[in-house]
Amino acid sequence: YPNLAQDRAEIARLEEEYADKERKIVEGQAIEQRLPEFEREIAALERRLGDVQQILPTNQETGDLLRWIKNLSDQSNLDLKSFDPGALKPVEFYKEFPIGMQVVARYHDLGVFLDRVSKYSRIINVDNLRMNSVREGDKTIGASFTATTFVYDEDSGAEEEVQ
Repeated sequence: YPNLAQDRAEIARLEEEYADKERKIVEGQAIEQRLPEFEREIAALERRLGDVQQILPTNQETGDLLRWIKNLSDQSNLDLKSFDPGALKPVEFYKEFPIGMQVVARYHDLGVFLDRVSKYSRIINVDNLRMNSVREGDKTIGASFTATTFVYDEDSGAEEEVQ
């Protein structure tokens, strides 16, 4: 029998290839059985992402935020002396969006304003709060502070997924 050794080698290679494909089929069937579990996990992660985007949105929403803060300062009986939105500062997967503010108010009204800011659906940190005595009508204190909100950085999230 000519080429018998070659035929046996070809048969051995084909049997190995067949066994490898059988293993892949079994793996694929195991993954297919877990498909509903993966779909539930994806749905749960998408819900969590939606929740996170409520407090850490993907857009700056500067206009909405500025209007909200202006309305809140009016409702809290504050005189907004300066409102200085700063530049976005990248930090890991988000960006900080600082807003420098100076107000003149009564002590209680400033407390009401800060309480309402703390209950906003987005994360807003107030820091560098400095108060001083002022006499402007019924207003008794001046305050300056930085209100910092955060914006999800979609570009850094995409980079992390690629890596």
